[in-house]
Amino acid sequence: MDQAISPEMKKRRKKKLIIKVVITVMASVGMFWFLVGVFQPKIRGAEVNFGTVDEGAVEVSVYATGKVVPFAEEIVTSPVSSKVLEVYKKSGDRVEKGEPLLQLDLETIRTDYETKKESLEMQLSKLDLQRKTIASDLAEMKMQIDIDEMMLKRTLVALNNERYLDSIGASTQEKVREAELNYTVKQMQQEQLKRKFENKQSASRSEIRSLELDYKIAKKNIDLLYKTLGEAQVLAPRSATLTWINDQVGSSVSQGSNLAILSDLSSFKVEGEIADSYADKITTGNRVNVVIGSEKLAGTVGNVTPSVNNGIIKFVVFLTEHSNTRLRSGLKVDVHVTHAMKDDVLRIPTGAYYMGKGDYDMWVVNGDRAEKRKVVLGESGFEHVEVVQGLTSGEKVILSDMGRYRDKEVLYIK
Repeated sequence: MDQAISPEMKKRRKKKLIIKVVITVMASVGMFWFLVGVFQPKIRGAEVNFGTVDEGAVEVSVYATGKVVPFAEEIVTSPVSSKVLEVYKKSGDRVEKGEPLLQLDLETIRTDYETKKESLEMQLSKLDLQRKTIASDLAEMKMQIDIDEMMLKRTLVALNNERYLDSIGASTQEKVREAELNYTVKQMQQEQLKRKFENKQSASRSEIRSLELDYKIAKKNIDLLYKTLGEAQVLAPRSATLTWINDQVGSSVSQGSNLAILSDLSSFKVEGEIADSYADKITTGNRVNVVIGSEKLAGTVGNVTPSVNNGIIKFVVFLTEHSNTRLRSGLKVDVHVTHAMKDDVLRIPTGAYYMGKGDYDMWVVNGDRAEKRKVVLGESGFEHVEVVQGLTSGEKVILSDMGRYRDKEVLYIK
């Protein structure tokens, strides 16, 4: 026989039911928020870079590639066509000025030197003989002039005598005219002989100068050959590091070909390259930032190559710290050349996100969330990018590449 349920029992059962319902609802809500938290897009703050919008100057620059090279480098070339007989040094050796580097075979030059030396002696003998011959001819002509001078004086005396005799009636006008004619002829003959003497002197001087010039040229050639013979043992022209040498014994070398390269590895410069479309932005004196790993070195643009090769122009950067320990010959570096300045603009730190002027989707940090926003960016420099529109001073943005979140609008930062 069933018993009636007491009110007390009913209260207890109702209370248990309410507790079960509450627990179930709380569990469901917790599970919901748990699932929301699990599937909601999030990023770890430690995995991205942040930057803050501020106001300041932007050094507008263009990017170029560069290579570190020795500041001072000297190439030793072959004085003549020859072949390598001996090599005394190897690449990488430190050499002092005057140290022998290698030996050339100059036997052919030595034979040529002896032949030309004999020819020079013959030229000198010919020059001396010609001087003596000319001196003798001029002395003979001068003697003839002196004789004619005395004969002219004698003729003048005879003319004066005839004139005197004619004045006292002891001579005739015909004899006077004959004496005058004789004097005039002798006078003209003497003038002719003097002109011949002067012409002979002038021609002789020109001839002697020509012979002397020929001799001097031949003498210089002989001296050059003698110097070349002395250069058979190629010496270091300066104290430096031998970065390259032709160490192939027996190999032929042509005149002017490279035998060795000496470099001063205590100081360096940078050889930069950039597309010719940026030629108007690369001028002598522009400020430069050279990036080696995480280190930045300041410098200035030196000379710019005026010619374009395969769409590339080259320029040289002189570094302020040209002896920095990070510099190594042949090291590839990034070069940022500043060509303009913008003052008092909104800016953010530069980063991999920047691909040139234009519109960007950037993530702006708001508490523990990052919200995507349309932003317009302008010119860039080595350290900063100009903000044209979309951000305000003091806002914090993500600077890392966020391409994988392009379909999201909000991200939570852990």
